[in-house]
Amino acid sequence: MLRTSSCTRLALFLILLPSLLVAAPAKSRKVAFLQSLGKKNAALVFFGSELIFIGGMYSLRAYGASARDDYEAMAARYAGVVGSHGHDYYVDVGNWMQVEDFNERRLQERNFDQLYVLESDRWHWDTDQHRAEMRTRRIKSDRAYNSVVYLIGGVVLNHIASAIHAGRASASHKVSDAGSLRTPSWAVGLQPVSRHGGLRVSLTHAF
Repeated sequence: MLRTSSCTRLALFLILLPSLLVAAPAKSRKVAFLQSLGKKNAALVFFGSELIFIGGMYSLRAYGASARDDYEAMAARYAGVVGSHGHDYYVDVGNWMQVEDFNERRLQERNFDQLYVLESDRWHWDTDQHRAEMRTRRIKSDRAYNSVVYLIGGVVLNHIASAIHAGRASASHKVSDAGSLRTPSWAVGLQPVSRHGGLRVSLTHAF
């Protein structure tokens, strides 16, 4: 027969065993919930950042296009520019009062390939104020378009950061899963004690 003390210890162990087995998984579930919540928050941050970058890109492109239409219209109205021209042409139009002044400087520099010789390339500003205003709008348009490049870089960096975070979260999740497989690790030992005619109960928990 089992001694009274041995029976008491065994009964106490059997009573406490369910709570011991539930305690560790509860902790694991809490950690898993916090990790899941953190992943969701991080995903929202990355997604929100991308929306901001993309929204900024469209806004800057729209502003750049609007400013470009404005300075091209000013060049046509106040400098007599006709037809369609490239960006470099409007840079020159904004920097020089008339095509003759520009061509004279190119001749002095012997840059003959940069001369404007076509009738459709001629311009002549009515006032220097209109020329300066057109130049200012052209610069604002260029800055808006150039800023789009930085936002594109922001989108790329956001994707890289998101991928790095996802990789780390995946590795952390694997480590957490491995830990949950090891926890709880309980070992129950029942060893007869012949000298006293009783039973020794041992409980081992591996962390």
